[in-house]
Amino acid sequence: MTVHVVVNGRDQAVESGETLAALLERLGVGPRYALVERNGEPVERRRYEEVRLEDGDRLVVARPVAGG
Repeated sequence: MTVHVVVNGRDQAVESGETLAALLERLGVGPRYALVERNGEPVERRRYEEVRLEDGDRLVVARPVAGG
């Protein structure tokens, strides 16, 4: 079954039960370097493999950038 989540303001179809880590990989954003907020709450990196996406989830995905 397909459910819909919003990633950085854009609708994204995902398989029911898909993990946050799997979505990040599919989007080409390595989980090791991504910062994620789910429904207004930060998600710890160590939990990306266990967090299952649900219909209507709103995600903000960012990649920290260092420079000078």
